[in-house]
Amino acid sequence: MTAEQVRDDHLRMLGPTLGPVYYALYNEVAWLHAKWNQYRILFAESEKRVELLNSTAGSFFHVIQKVLWDDVVLHIARLTDPAESPGKNKKNLSLSGLKPFLQESPALVLEIENLLTQAQADASFARDWRNRHLAHRDLDLAIGKGVTPLDGISRENIERALTAIRAVLNKIECHYWQGKIEFKQVIVRDDAESLVHYLELAIEAEKQQRNGRFPPRT
Repeated sequence: MTAEQVRDDHLRMLGPTLGPVYYALYNEVAWLHAKWNQYRILFAESEKRVELLNSTAGSFFHVIQKVLWDDVVLHIARLTDPAESPGKNKKNLSLSGLKPFLQESPALVLEIENLLTQAQADASFARDWRNRHLAHRDLDLAIGKGVTPLDGISRENIERALTAIRAVLNKIECHYWQGKIEFKQVIVRDDAESLVHYLELAIEAEKQQRNGRFPPRT
């Protein structure tokens, strides 16, 4: 289905109030998984691949790794934020914002609330990092002045949070469409696999040139 067809399907099944909110969240969750997949392709699936990146442009790929990681953590924090920012009367696009639109099905609301509680617990690390280091820099934390340090984040933490986030949307998918969305299988054309492929070709070409198998370019 095209993006327009998915949007129209959401509006048709969920109506003019829940439909746009769900479609926006659907896209956010899909984009989050797309970014995480790129991170995993480059930095989490093969030591040999990491060695390749370090041997070609190690400093650059270190920056890419840090930026991708921080962006995924921020994205998880946003999705598991409250539906409204405290004291600002400002609504957020977050998973919690789904509940007001599901009141016609008390059983579904209860299931969603339980899944939201789990997602917020599994993503608590992301909100702490966002609040004290990524979106804001806590001064006492930055200078090491008697504050609780940030807990470390592992790839397992990220995967657990993503699993909990998927569970919320897939509960709605099961309720209205009797199916699930495989967000982990988001397909991105010309992704990090392509980059790795061409880096490998470049390394091999450089070896061939050093061995004198073809003349250097002038």
